[in-house]
Amino acid sequence: MAKKNYRASVKQEEELSKKLFFLVFLIIFLVSFFTIAVIKYAPKIGGLFGLVSVHRNEDPNSAVAVPAPLFVNAPEATNDKTITLEGLAEPTTKIKLYVNGPEVTSVITDIEGKFTFPDVELIDGKNTIFAKAVGNGNMESPKSQTLEIRVDKDSPEIEIISPKPGDTVRNLNKRITVTGKVNEKAEVRVNERLAILKPDYSFEILLGVDEGSVEIKIEATDLAGNSSEETIKVTYQQKSN
Repeated sequence: MAKKNYRASVKQEEELSKKLFFLVFLIIFLVSFFTIAVIKYAPKIGGLFGLVSVHRNEDPNSAVAVPAPLFVNAPEATNDKTITLEGLAEPTTKIKLYVNGPEVTSVITDIEGKFTFPDVELIDGKNTIFAKAVGNGNMESPKSQTLEIRVDKDSPEIEIISPKPGDTVRNLNKRITVTGKVNEKAEVRVNERLAILKPDYSFEILLGVDEGSVEIKIEATDLAGNSSEETIKVTYQQKSN
């Protein structure tokens, strides 16, 4: 009888040891699993809670930064006291226009983001112009690029350096070199041929001519659209060999 009790006691101890071993193993596994999970995912979880914390009181209609508008095809100069300005911005956005300091008008962009300011009044001389866009919450964009548009009603002045009126040009190649200068940036044409304007506003062009009387017409058109014209007559004689 004593032997049976002893065997039962040993068996119970073995089963208890197995249970304790399994329990210790389970505890070690769970601790290891949670340790790894915390190390790997804690930053993301913390970031999520931080994001929620930062935005928990945020209004979905609150102010959002809006990009600055952009003018397109704006001229450097004009000979008119009014001008039409066009540009691009975010679709259906309010655009404010500032001319020489104060805000003068505003428009709403279309669904393609295009805007137009017609009949913008300018002053004589230099005009400084920029625009701003207005987003949700009345947040304004940074300034657009600043335009400097000059109102110029004076025609360019043309100086013909060579040849002089009435000159007789003699050579073998039936060519006359015409040189001259204007007082501002302009498109210069000599007998309807485009001449290259140098940085100092001088120009030079070689004309093919026939023997006899030659008319040379120089036309200049500045950036504002003002134009002027000078015409001279010279004589060309071909030298004999």
